[in-house]
Parts: sequence; C-alpha cells; structure tokens
Amino acid sequence: MSVYHHFVSVETPDGPMPTYIAAPEGRDPRPAVLVIQGMHGIASFELHTAERLAEEGYLAAVPDLFHRGPACFSFNELNTRRRAFSDAQVIGDVNAAIGHLQQQPYVQPGPMGIVGFCMGGRVSYLMAASSPVIGVAADFYGGGVHSGEGGPSPLELTGNIRCPVIVFDGEEDRHPSPEEVRETEAELAHHDVVHEVHILPGVGHGFMSAEGPRRRPEVVEEAWSRLFAWFHQYLALPQLAGSRS
Repeated sequence: MSVYHHFVSVETPDGPMPTYIAAPEGRDPRPAVLVIQGMHGIASFELHTAERLAEEGYLAAVPDLFHRGPACFSFNELNTRRRAFSDAQVIGDVNAAIGHLQQQPYVQPGPMGIVGFCMGGRVSYLMAASSPVIGVAADFYGGGVHSGEGGPSPLELTGNIRCPVIVFDGEEDRHPSPEEVRETEAELAHHDVVHEVHILPGVGHGFMSAEGPRRRPEVVEEAWSRLFAWFHQYLALPQLAGSRS
C-alpha cells in the first residue's frame, strides 16, 4: 500500500506543536493512531512506526511533545526537556492532537488508537486512563508507569481504563523490569481491563529500535505481528472499495 505523509502544526496552550502525519493512499476516512515518542524525541523510528501503521491502513500521527523551547542537540538537553513538563501538559498536548485529527475529513470519527515507546509507552498507558477517545492502547517498555509526574501515576489510574491494552517488554529490561510489568499486569487484571502482556526473551529496553548486535529481528517481527493483530481486533479498518487493507 502506498503511503503519503506531511507535517501539520497543532495549536496548544504553549504554542504550535509540529505533528507528522502518515496516511494510506486515497482520501477515504481511516481510523487514527497516535504514535508517541521516547525520551530521544521524535526520531526515525517513530516516523517508521507511523509509516508501518499507514501501510496497515491506519492514519498515523506523531505529535512532537518536546515542542516547548529551543531545539535540542544533545542527550542532556533532551533529558532536561523530558523532565520539564508535567503529566497535565502531556495530556493537553495529546488531546490537542486528538482534537486536530477529529476535525480532518480523512480521519474516521470515533475511537482512536495509541502506541508509545519508552517514555511514550508510559504516555500511552496514561492516555488510556485519561481519554475516552482512546479505543485501544499499546505500551512498549513504558518506564515510569508506576510513577507520577505532578499527579497520580498512570498505574494508579488503571481503574479509569475503558479500552484494551497490550504491553510489551524485554526480559532483560530494567526500566521497567519484568517484575514491574507483572505488577502492571496484575493491576489491569484487578480492574478487569482487557489486556495482553508480552515479556519477550533475549532483549532489553528499546528492543524495537535497537541496531547492531542488540537487534533481534525475529523478536521485533513477533512484536509487530502481535501489535497489528491487537489493533485490527479492536480498531477495525473500514472495508473500502478496491482496498487491499
């Protein structure tokens, strides 16, 4: 499937937020999926994720949560930026992206999906507990789910979740550790949230974007397959005339 992409500027209370859009060919309305960055900010991996979602038939949007302040040019600057905003600001930014998407004719009305990695995995869990628009969520190695940023932790908000949640982690990860992820799984089960948790062998934190000897292609492809199956089950694609999706 051909994919087309562009950038938009989404207005927030703290100024414009650049947002990358990847869409399948054609102007037929599609379900939207938000892709949330890790601590490194928007990088090629997030754009690649949006492209893969578009290839599956979804409209994918990657909002730049680091839009406040000047551009970052070092890990220390990125880390400082990450620590400089609260959960309330994050929720506001993601809700602004949702509001923008809801106004677009190429976005299907109704529930949206969300997937995040590292910091973004935590945001994905947080938004599942904070926005009724989120119809399915995926958390990849979301460190900090058990910690709050100016408010209750995402884990403490689990009782508010009304959508299916899928969680991925590596057995060699330490932030979050497999033990933390199992605690999250127990909390999801306690609140009767539809969920799956996958702790994958032989990989650690950031395994989806890992390169070189740390990369395990078979594990990565298994995770993609499980993710797409989850989204197809809970965020159904429209049947379009002549569509291959």
